[in-house]
Amino acid sequence: KVDESDRKALEQDSRFFFPAYMGPFGWLGLDLTAAEVDWEEVTELLDASYRMVASKKLVKQLDQQPGAVT
Repeated sequence: KVDESDRKALEQDSRFFFPAYMGPFGWLGLDLTAAEVDWEEVTELLDASYRMVASKKLVKQLDQQPGAVT
């Protein structure tokens, strides 16, 4: 899931696609075979996506983990 402020830029990137069943609900997929993978970018995208859908309790727990992305 991506924030609307990031959506346009990611849609222009050929690595991203609309998953068949999740795309209409705001999700984008990332083709990990389309180019060399920047794992820091993937980490940031996954973290941001999780924070959009997780409960406040789970986000708080995530923030308390050592090495949490904030």
